[in-house]
Amino acid sequence: MNKLVIARILWTLLPLLAAAAEPAPSALPPAPAASAVSPSQVFQRMSADNWIPRVVTFADLGLSGPLVLGQQETTREIALPVPPGLPLANATLQVDASFVRADGGRTTLILSLDGFPVSARPVTAERGDGSLTLAVDGAPRASGVVRFNIDWRTVINRENTCSDLRTPGNLLRIEPSTRFTYRYDGSAVQDLSAAWSALPSSPAILIAGNKLSTEAYDSAWRLGLALQRAGKRPRIKALPGIGEVVDLQGVVVPSALRSIPAFAVLADGGKRRIKDLAEVGALMALGQAGPLQADIVVADRATGSSMAQALDELRAQLPAESANAFNEWRSRALDGWGRQLVSGQVRLANVFGRPAIVVAPDAGAQAAGLFTQSWQQVAAMAPSLLVQAADDPKADLSAVSLKYLGAKPATLDVLSRADWNAGFDIGMVAGDGRAPGTLVIDVAAAPGAARTPPVVSVFMNDVLLAAKEMEANGRRERIVAPIPRHALATRNDIRVSFVRQQASDRCRETPEAYPVSVLGSSHLLLDRAEPTGDFNGLVSRFANGVNLLVPVSYLYDAQNSLPRVISLAASTGVTPSRARFIAVADVGPPKFKGPFLAIDVPLQEAGKSEVKLEGGRLLLAQGSDRPLLDVSGLNRAGLLEVAQLGRDAGASYRTLGRDAPVLDRPLQLSSGNVAVIGMTGLRAELNTIDPAGQGVARDGRAALADRAGWWLLPLLVVAFVGAMLAYAWRVHRRRRGDGVA
Repeated sequence: MNKLVIARILWTLLPLLAAAAEPAPSALPPAPAASAVSPSQVFQRMSADNWIPRVVTFADLGLSGPLVLGQQETTREIALPVPPGLPLANATLQVDASFVRADGGRTTLILSLDGFPVSARPVTAERGDGSLTLAVDGAPRASGVVRFNIDWRTVINRENTCSDLRTPGNLLRIEPSTRFTYRYDGSAVQDLSAAWSALPSSPAILIAGNKLSTEAYDSAWRLGLALQRAGKRPRIKALPGIGEVVDLQGVVVPSALRSIPAFAVLADGGKRRIKDLAEVGALMALGQAGPLQADIVVADRATGSSMAQALDELRAQLPAESANAFNEWRSRALDGWGRQLVSGQVRLANVFGRPAIVVAPDAGAQAAGLFTQSWQQVAAMAPSLLVQAADDPKADLSAVSLKYLGAKPATLDVLSRADWNAGFDIGMVAGDGRAPGTLVIDVAAAPGAARTPPVVSVFMNDVLLAAKEMEANGRRERIVAPIPRHALATRNDIRVSFVRQQASDRCRETPEAYPVSVLGSSHLLLDRAEPTGDFNGLVSRFANGVNLLVPVSYLYDAQNSLPRVISLAASTGVTPSRARFIAVADVGPPKFKGPFLAIDVPLQEAGKSEVKLEGGRLLLAQGSDRPLLDVSGLNRAGLLEVAQLGRDAGASYRTLGRDAPVLDRPLQLSSGNVAVIGMTGLRAELNTIDPAGQGVARDGRAALADRAGWWLLPLLVVAFVGAMLAYAWRVHRRRRGDGVA
């Protein structure tokens, strides 16, 4: 074979060979208890093991599809969350990627962590696997994130340096399965704020069982809603009882425990029905390797005694020589319930081998308020607090700083494009009849060599609100962006995008990045919100408090009903610390006053509804003999509707069919008043009051009274006066000419 051909083949395979030869960092080691040789050694190692494993995928960070870098975007920075201020161990980043190259040129893939390059390699093949594993430094991050930067660039040598050098056919695809794996020392978590900051993206809320008291159920949904507002996806776990089925998929029972009957039946995996209390105790005794891992615990008063009884039954099956080791582990594992919590108490405790936030059954509202942006640092003062009240400060203000909403001013380096992102919950700003009306963004940019000015664009929920060509002189520039009502949601994402033309002075200079800043003076202006009959209109009503109504049957099916309540409350803008919880019995209509969210609770006195449910049949009328929609046979579906009860407005949810849909995340509701919900979330939303969307059209028209256009009024007055003076002068000239004649 020709030597030149062989050389080209080796050059093509060089990146893949380098990736294969690169030593892979060690993965998470197995739990120490897995290699124990006796039950006593198992519990000794579990008591001494303080390391908490974490796995974060790109899908957990909200990337539902692959991340593609190429022509328009060649760099991307991903923030990987870690516990703030805690050292990491065995931290690795497994990048699942592939690439295609149709345009040739010299392509380079550079990967950086926290601003420092850790991998750089050429890519010459037309297509291939770009996956690799990176070791991550275990140093503590005070910011709580590891910054992962991906730089995919291609350089093409051409004689005319002013030609288009972009390569739309050279693409890098990074899969959502890319995962960041690490461990941290749980004993280093010393206060409530650190425990809250160390929560995973899908924290588990452990409840006492599938049947809860009113207090415990009330606390559980409030804590779940607080996690939703913090960008988490809470999961509800219940302590199993005799006769209930548990899923043992992925559960590993140490070999030293498989001779004990309660552990032996759990080693087969799959789904199993619990037969006695000893098996319940065995599930708890598996610790971090078991299915009962908890990040937040609602400590129902009956939980401690039932758990103690289950562990007593398990201890009776253990060998006598392992009793001391088991008792030592038990004292640590039941720390969350061993000391009875007083009313209103929130404290840090060890639960099944990991630090967890334990909340008294009547302290859900206080705990939800404690971990908000306003008071989270107060939780850093102690591992246990007795909270009587914790709520967001409210005042009759017309402006709210974005820093108050948690947004951080930042400086970015822009070569061609860069984005600044922030988010806020509508409940933090809406209330007292006010809602966000105008977004004011202050920016500053350094000058560049290019003559084309950079452009800054402001988006809210992917709706373009305003754009401006910047002067780029290093001074503050202000963008005033009116916010249409239809652009608001319960959770709002702000994006400020900077774009610069990559051109140099007569092609004699190489374009370089220039700094831009989003300043701390950026803020929201609040306007009086006219009450409307759609979902957006409920936001301002719900912000100051709402009555949340559920049937008593929900309390007897807590593990299945709590995710539904949390999702619907988050979708409609309920504030967890200001809501009033009502469990409605089947005896007579509920009594309450004010805005409401009724979930599977019939409201007999509600105003006329255009949606009727009759035996699984959904009938949607609109004031005519011919219905808009008439279907039957729906199952695992739900209907959410804006309702009126006397003078009080609210929302009513009803389950269609026998089974309710599984809701595990908030719905993105907008200007409709009826929403049909399925297994995959929101399936249809319509406005029966304004089906043509005339309100949205009126909302988009420029109003003279808008803040952005108030200056037009004096200009119109001056123009009118000028026109009148010109007309008077012409009349005067004409009369004077007639007199001369």
